[in-house]
Amino acid sequence: MVPPGGRAVTEQELGSVEAELSAHIEASYLFRSLDEEGRRSLIESGYVLSFDEGDTILRQGEPGDTMFLVLSGSVNIFHAEDGTETRLAKLGEGACLGEVSVLTGGVRTATVRARSERVDLICLHKHRIERILAQYPKVRAVLESLVARRAQVTIDKLRR
Repeated sequence: MVPPGGRAVTEQELGSVEAELSAHIEASYLFRSLDEEGRRSLIESGYVLSFDEGDTILRQGEPGDTMFLVLSGSVNIFHAEDGTETRLAKLGEGACLGEVSVLTGGVRTATVRARSERVDLICLHKHRIERILAQYPKVRAVLESLVARRAQVTIDKLRR
């Protein structure tokens, strides 16, 4: 089910941008180990969401059953604690967002806001990601490593 404000990837788009999307997925640290069938399955199972500069994409503390792959633009990642918000990172094309709550089943660990004038994301629901992770154990290992690394970066930045 595609939420309000989202839309399915159309057949025309799929045909015209599949090579571009595949390139983004191949460039993605998380999904580059997928074969052609896995990339196509990932593309077909997602839908596109667009955000304007300053829009909140994910909010810390909210439940999370989706993750995103940045198609275009860039985002800022923030963590709030005791009323203080700390910028953790700037991420751009090919980056994954929301992976922590999808993997752990917990709430969002950070707030993500659109940094560039327009940000386009492919949104992937948890059950579809779980199917990919079951089919491609290497992607699961990379995702777990990514989550651990991002957790350490967060801890290091919050200690400063």
